[in-house]
Amino acid sequence: MWNFNLLAATRTVEAAMPFMLYRLAVCLGTAVASLLAALAGAGTLIAFASFSAKPGGMANVGAALGLGAFAFIVHCYRASLFFNIQAGHLALLAELARGAKLPQGKAQIELAKQKAGQVFASPAIFQDIGETARQVLQALPARYCPFLDRLANRQAATVLGYLAGKLMQTSAQALLALSFRDGQANPWQAVRDGLLAQARHFDLLSKNRFYLLAFEYLGLAAAYLAMLYPVDSAVALLPVDVGVWRYAFALIFAWSLKASFLEPIATTALAGLYFDLAERGDGEAEALETYSEAFRKISRKAA
Repeated sequence: MWNFNLLAATRTVEAAMPFMLYRLAVCLGTAVASLLAALAGAGTLIAFASFSAKPGGMANVGAALGLGAFAFIVHCYRASLFFNIQAGHLALLAELARGAKLPQGKAQIELAKQKAGQVFASPAIFQDIGETARQVLQALPARYCPFLDRLANRQAATVLGYLAGKLMQTSAQALLALSFRDGQANPWQAVRDGLLAQARHFDLLSKNRFYLLAFEYLGLAAAYLAMLYPVDSAVALLPVDVGVWRYAFALIFAWSLKASFLEPIATTALAGLYFDLAERGDGEAEALETYSEAFRKISRKAA
């Protein structure tokens, strides 16, 4: 049915629990900051509209603007903000895969940062490699998914191919774990090996990614339901009724829990498959280079 061991992946994440708590602090801090941004936006517009008949009516607009502005800032600086928790987790994952014993406490966090910095000279390089790999993954279903070729409606095939590509893009983090395998000197070469493995074992890796996404989002749904009560209790202390925003806040905090624990478990499980399947070899390289400019860029950087 699936080819990964979710229990083993969970145990691997538990072995890096000090770092996972650091990751949780970053994710929860981002969630709290988004909540404050929404409240600040609502309060600002209420103040500006204080002379109108219904100043409270601008609260929803202000909250949306505040949250939107915060999301834009996070998006612009995401490479620097999340480099340590993303690349650091992959570095520890590779260390554990080699059988290394991790230090405990703050030393583990420092080790993760150090290993991440050794492979990726800057967060911008990590982001560049990840974005380029996602472009290749987006293009793979059009070539390696036979179901799309059998569809008579080409417009439907294009839409389904696009959606399948978006699903494939979620494998990029696990694929980047290869950059830390066996002390790879060139992360572009490691990602190239992973993309070739993705092409050779497209059906197997796609199926397993689908199961892991189901695990992540079922967990997100459970976390969302669990967060509704504490969020309701917190917003009841506010001087205004936040209305449907309580559901948005519950989703934001549930998403932070997903990013803190569920995503690392899924990434660890999928990375284990990449470690087993990725090997040097150009069996699919010529085909990928024919129709993917992004893969040609990776090949040039890997040379």
